[in-house]
Amino acid sequence: MFLGLSMNSVQPVRRASAKQRSIVAFGDSLTAGAGASSPGLSYPAVAASLFNPPRTVINRGIGGQTSTQIATRQGGVPLMVAVQGAESKNLFPHTRDWMIFFEAGAVNGLAHELVATGIDEAGLPYGDVRVHGTATATFTDIGRQIYASIAANREVEPGSHWTISAEAQLVGDSTAGVNGFSLLLIQADEPGGYLNEIASPAFLLDGTRNAVSGSGQATHAFVRSTFLLSVTAGSAVDITLRIFPGQFEAGALRTALELTPGDGTIGAYNPTFSIISRFDNGAEGWTPRLQDGHATPLHTENGKLVVRNDDAGSLRGCEFALAVVPHGRTIRVAFDLDYIDGGGTIQIGGLQATGGSWATETSEGGPTWVVDYSGHHEVTFTSGNDAFGNASCGAIAFVTSGSLVTWSLDNIVIEWGDENPQVPITYRSADIFLDSGFHRGGAPGTLAGIRGTLATDAGGNWRFTRGSAGDGADVPYATTFLLDDAISRRGDIQWIWAGRNNAHMPATVMADIAAMAGSVAGGRYLVGSILPAASDAPAVIDHIMRLNTDLAAVYGSRFLDLLAVLQSSGDGTSGDAEDVGAGLVPRSLRVDAIHLNDEGYAVVAAAWADATIAKGW
Repeated sequence: MFLGLSMNSVQPVRRASAKQRSIVAFGDSLTAGAGASSPGLSYPAVAASLFNPPRTVINRGIGGQTSTQIATRQGGVPLMVAVQGAESKNLFPHTRDWMIFFEAGAVNGLAHELVATGIDEAGLPYGDVRVHGTATATFTDIGRQIYASIAANREVEPGSHWTISAEAQLVGDSTAGVNGFSLLLIQADEPGGYLNEIASPAFLLDGTRNAVSGSGQATHAFVRSTFLLSVTAGSAVDITLRIFPGQFEAGALRTALELTPGDGTIGAYNPTFSIISRFDNGAEGWTPRLQDGHATPLHTENGKLVVRNDDAGSLRGCEFALAVVPHGRTIRVAFDLDYIDGGGTIQIGGLQATGGSWATETSEGGPTWVVDYSGHHEVTFTSGNDAFGNASCGAIAFVTSGSLVTWSLDNIVIEWGDENPQVPITYRSADIFLDSGFHRGGAPGTLAGIRGTLATDAGGNWRFTRGSAGDGADVPYATTFLLDDAISRRGDIQWIWAGRNNAHMPATVMADIAAMAGSVAGGRYLVGSILPAASDAPAVIDHIMRLNTDLAAVYGSRFLDLLAVLQSSGDGTSGDAEDVGAGLVPRSLRVDAIHLNDEGYAVVAAAWADATIAKGW
C-alpha cells in the first residue's frame, strides 16, 4: 500500500532511474481522465511530470470499456475478426456470434438478459437467455436481441417462398406464465409494421433440445423473422432458454445449416494513382477553399497543415487538385487529423474541380464522409455524383461549416483505381472502438499478412482498409488482427487499471488482467485496484472488495491499492469519513459517484509514479 499522500495537486518531483523507458497506461474512463478539468490533469499526464527528468506516459484510457476490451487493445487478448465473404444463403446475419451483439433490454415488462454462452459437442455456439419480470402484454419479442438485425425487413418478390429453422431448449427456471416459444416468419409493411405470420413453428419446452422449421409463401413485399415468447398478461415470468444457431433462407425447403459470419477475402489492390502529402516542406499542393469570396486561412506548422474556419462560415477548408478521376473509380483518402481549437464535423469528399461542387459518392449514398474526432481516418468513395451533375472527380476537399474550429492534417494519402482497398468486417471478438457509448476510432495493424487499418463508423460498422498495393488474401473466420500499438508497447512499462466496468464478472477480469500482465516484456507492470462507485449497492461493493483481495494475492508488490491511497488522502470532513467507512473513495476527491476530480487524479498519479520508481524502472 501507498498511504499518507499529500492532497496538494502539486506533487514533489520523483527521481527516476538513469535508464528511462516509456510508460503506457491502459484503462477505462478513470485513465482517460473523465472528471478532470482538462486533459492535462488526467493521471497519466500529471504522472509524467512527477519524474526527474519527466517521463513519457502514454494515455490509453477509453471510457466505458471492460477488462476484455482493454486487454484486447493492449494485446494480451487477441483481436479476432472476419471479413465479408460471398453472400450467404443464411439471412440470419449473426448465427455464429450473436452473443457478442446481444443488448440487455425489456419488452412488455419482461427483461431479457444473456446469462451464459457456450459451444456444444458439435462445435455449435449457443447463448442462454433469461426472460423475467411481470408481463404487461401477451408476448415478448426476443429476436432483436438474439440475431440483431433479423427484425429488419427484407424486400422480397410476392409469391416467393422462404424457410426458417432453429434449435432451442429450456435450461432453467420454470414455464410458469409461459404459453409457448415460437420462431416466426412474418410479413410486414415497408415501415416494419406487422401484417401476419406465414410460418410459426413452436419449440417444445420440456427440457429437451429440439429443432423446428417452417416455410411460407410471401404475398406482400417484405418479410422478417423473430423469436416470440407467448405469455399470460399480468403473470410473473422467469424462464431461461438456450438458443442454438438458426437459418433463414430463400426457398420452400430447409437446407444444411450455414453459420454466419463465415470466411472472407481481402481483394487485390493495385491503384492507378497514389500520392502522399506530408508537410515538412510547405503545403504540398494544398490550397485554401475559396467560398463566398472568403479564403480559408491555411499554413504549415511543425510538419502539419493547419486549417482554420475563422468566421464560422460554410464550406471552409482546403483542397487538392487532381487529374481527372474517371466515373466509377474507387478513391481512397487516408489522413491523420487533430482538432487544435474548437470542435465540429469535418466533411471529406471529392469535387468536380477545386472550388467546385461535390463529385463523389460514399457507400452510404452521400457525397462526403463526416468525421468529428482526432485520429487516423480511412475513407473510400466512388468517383462521380449524378445528384450534383458531376461525372468525374478533379479534387479532394476537407471542409467544415458553421463552427469556429482549427484543425491540422498530416500523412494524407490519396489513391484511385479500379479496385476497392476496403472490406467490411462482419465479426470482431471485442469492440475496442466503443468509447463512452460512442463508436469511433481506428487502429493500424496486419490482417492475414496485409498491412492496413481497422476503423469504425458512428453506427459501429467496422471496415478494414489495406494500406498498400498487392495481391489478395483469404481470411478465415476469427483470424487475429495484429495491432501495431499492442506490439510496439510490449517493451514499455505498463500501468494496468481495468475491470471497473465488468467487475460483476470476476473470473473474466482476473483472466484478462493475467493476459495483460503476461504480455508485458520483462514483467514491468503494475495493476491498480478497482474502485467502487457511490452508486453501487453494498453487495456490489463487497464483490469488488473480494476481487481486489484476489488481485492483491496474485500480483503482490505489483498490486497498487489505489482505493487505500485515495481513502488516506481525503480532507478529513465527516462526509469523507462516511465514505471511507462505506468502503468508497472520499467525496472530496471525486466529481461524481466514481470519477475523480483534479485532486483525486493527482493522488493517483503520485501513487503510480512512486510505485514505478520503487521498482527501479
